[in-house]
Amino acid sequence: MKIFHPHPLSLLIASLFCTQSAYADQQLEDIRVNSQRDNTQSYEVTQSKTATKIPAALRDIPQTINIVNLPLLREQNATSLQDALQNVPGLSFSVGDGQRDQVSLRGFSAITDQFVDGVRDDAMYFRDLSNIERVEVLKGPASVLYGRGSAGGLINRVTKKPLQQQFREIAFNLSSGGQRRAELDLNANTDSGVAAFRLTGAFEDTTNFRNQYFLERQALAPSAQFQLTPDTRVLVQADYLHDKRLADQGLPGYRGRPVAVDIATYYGAQNGKQRAYIQSDVKSAAITLDHSFSPELKLHSVLRTYDFALNRNYTTNTNIKDGAVPTVTISQSQRFRDEDGSYWQNELSQKLTTGNLRHQILYGLELGYQTKGEYLRTRNNVGTYNLFNPVLATLGPLPDNTPVSTNTQTRLRIAGLYLQDLISIDQNWKLLTGVRYDRLQQERDDLTPKNQDLQRTDNTLSPRIGLVYQPSETLALYASWNRSFQPIADTFTFRTNSDQLKPTQTVNKEIGAKYDFNASASLTLSAFDMSQTNIQVADPANPNFSLPVGRQSTQGLELSFSGALNRDWQVMTAYAWMKGRIDQSTELTSAKTPFQGNTASLTPTHTFNLWLKHQLNQHYYLAIGGRAESARFAAPDNLLTLPGYGVLQLGAGYQSATMDVYLTLKNVLNRQYFVAAHSGANDYNMPGEPRTLTASVRYRF
Repeated sequence: MKIFHPHPLSLLIASLFCTQSAYADQQLEDIRVNSQRDNTQSYEVTQSKTATKIPAALRDIPQTINIVNLPLLREQNATSLQDALQNVPGLSFSVGDGQRDQVSLRGFSAITDQFVDGVRDDAMYFRDLSNIERVEVLKGPASVLYGRGSAGGLINRVTKKPLQQQFREIAFNLSSGGQRRAELDLNANTDSGVAAFRLTGAFEDTTNFRNQYFLERQALAPSAQFQLTPDTRVLVQADYLHDKRLADQGLPGYRGRPVAVDIATYYGAQNGKQRAYIQSDVKSAAITLDHSFSPELKLHSVLRTYDFALNRNYTTNTNIKDGAVPTVTISQSQRFRDEDGSYWQNELSQKLTTGNLRHQILYGLELGYQTKGEYLRTRNNVGTYNLFNPVLATLGPLPDNTPVSTNTQTRLRIAGLYLQDLISIDQNWKLLTGVRYDRLQQERDDLTPKNQDLQRTDNTLSPRIGLVYQPSETLALYASWNRSFQPIADTFTFRTNSDQLKPTQTVNKEIGAKYDFNASASLTLSAFDMSQTNIQVADPANPNFSLPVGRQSTQGLELSFSGALNRDWQVMTAYAWMKGRIDQSTELTSAKTPFQGNTASLTPTHTFNLWLKHQLNQHYYLAIGGRAESARFAAPDNLLTLPGYGVLQLGAGYQSATMDVYLTLKNVLNRQYFVAAHSGANDYNMPGEPRTLTASVRYRF
């Protein structure tokens, strides 16, 4: 099956041309816009499409969802995905090889579980928030609607869309740590109200507390919406991101902890900007068609295409030697990634009644195609540094004869059919059922002399069932069971039999309660038990082969509260307790201890976050908050521990009809802590930001 995947810019231009003449005499669907700025915007969100692909009240969804919306993002001066996810419990950060957003959710890596407006966005890069309305984190498996992946959960970014109003906004961010950033948000609509246009963007030139660190970023996202008929709307979006930054993976490990040096210490190259940088260029475009055949039958179709290029020049810590003068040896590498792909989702939602049962049915078809190229070459032993006082080497370019260890082209073809039914049994009971069938064809062409080509086709069913009992309009009790899959071929290894192994399977069992306080705040409590099987581990008798005997599980509790305490107080807070364990593995660590019985990497027992705001009057507010994590292991061998930490944050602001000012003081007590580790290795541990004052001004005209 070959899926058409045009270039993003050609797709956008063609769509604008085709729709230009069609909208002239039509009327734009009414969009409610509050002309008076609400200075007490709530952190509470009562409805989401992420869990069900149809608008549904959160109290009707038998699964945990954490939502970080725009008011909170702005008050915290959040500009990165990591900034936003500080507000999510049961989550810990990975350093992501210094090249991408990466987290662990409920003890499982979410490296490929990124989505935008419900469509897969699994390229490995750092996202920007200038075009984001809110970030939604769905906890637990979600293959029933989204296909492969999503063991511990997924992250869905909801983009800003054109509105039926005129506004222009510019913003500037400055920090004591060296951030310099400007944003724009422009919206216009035609006099007839038939079309609306929006342009968002960000331009950044930033340094921070890490030696040699730099970030150069440009982001632009134009969009246009056309009401072709009263029942038909077309949304056209494009997105461009250029991101260049220091290739920085933090501090090495030493005797079970990150090495005790100044947190600014960098272990790469003296000429880092020339020889140790990561450059990502991402282009995407999407066309979304919404058509209402009747109030009971609606079509939602979206085609998204993207192109991603990565140029990563970096150093890695390859050998740490103890002794009178401990040392670390580094290697120099160059990695290129070149990806493109398209996803086409078609969803038909239907409301119908059978007897006393009311149904909201979703029929879905998803087709997709991706190509992923990777090229890697490495030169070892390019420098040896004093671990506690590194004098960095000046590196030249890699010689032309540097051996190539990876040169592959991977092709993926995806076809998924899914069916979901949200059934209202009576006034108190709701049942959510669903199943998805996926056919995933994957093949890797190895272009090195090894010529170790791999291919595999998986046909997989992903079911879900959940029951909700609502004894009152404010309380909902639920129980759910669902299952996801992740094919090994998605991250093919060079082990000879990787293409013969079944996908991993993750099963989640969850019970919980959701309570709404006067439609202005909500409390959610959940308990879950997750397990993943078929994890690939090395065969002890033959390192070139794999065995599907790995098993990992996580049990936990989550408690979250968001919304208004009263007219003047807003809060978002959450706590999670987790116990993650490697239940089965044949492998041994470098210390010759078994993996089996170890704690899963990046799985803190306790996580806590808080943001509490007090509105002093119509314009001014004060806020206090922070985040805490207990100790967690950097890798599954449990040989290095990141100590637990707690950081305090203060905020203050001024809001009016034309201008907002936001001040945040991060890490008020200037604690030294580590915010991220690798998840698969012990020598890449990222220190957290020291005390930093950030100020932003948003001006509307």
